[in-house]
Amino acid sequence: MRRTKGMTILVFIIAILSIPTYGCAIRSMIQGQVIDAQDGRPIENATVLIEWTKPLSYVPGFPGSSVVEVAEAVSDSKGYFKIPKHYALSHDYRLTIYKKGYVCWNNEKIFPTYEDRKDFKLKDGMVIKMEYFQSGYSKFDHADFTLTSSLGRTSAGVFDEAIKEEREIRTEHYRKLREEDDIRRGKAK
Repeated sequence: MRRTKGMTILVFIIAILSIPTYGCAIRSMIQGQVIDAQDGRPIENATVLIEWTKPLSYVPGFPGSSVVEVAEAVSDSKGYFKIPKHYALSHDYRLTIYKKGYVCWNNEKIFPTYEDRKDFKLKDGMVIKMEYFQSGYSKFDHADFTLTSSLGRTSAGVFDEAIKEEREIRTEHYRKLREEDDIRRGKAK
């Protein structure tokens, strides 16, 4: 009887130790600051969205990713924000920051050129410099950049509420294009 009970306890301990602990890990937070690129002033109420992603397929030639986890934050009066760091180091991320009147900031691409951003690393103490939206920029292009920077999210979060006007700009643009297309095809109302 003792031998069976001892074996049961040993099997139980081995089973517990073999359970992956990454899901139980204590989450660390990453702090950053959002500032005005021109004068260095902190930007208050900038919405911060981080989407932790993983590849849809590990097969070469099949690009794409799926969102594993999403976190949002809003910068305080000194421009500071905190976001959780994902426990799985194998996941990629997409960090997007939006504040009306500024160019949407994304860790992957730079608006309006869509060049790859090469000078950013996600780390505690990071400083994000946001530039004012220039009058020569296309509002539609910026709206499109903002919405594609956030993987097309449609849930009712803080970030989605902040970019509501950008979504309306893009929707109105496509509505006008459909209307013009209908007129060309003779289907006008």
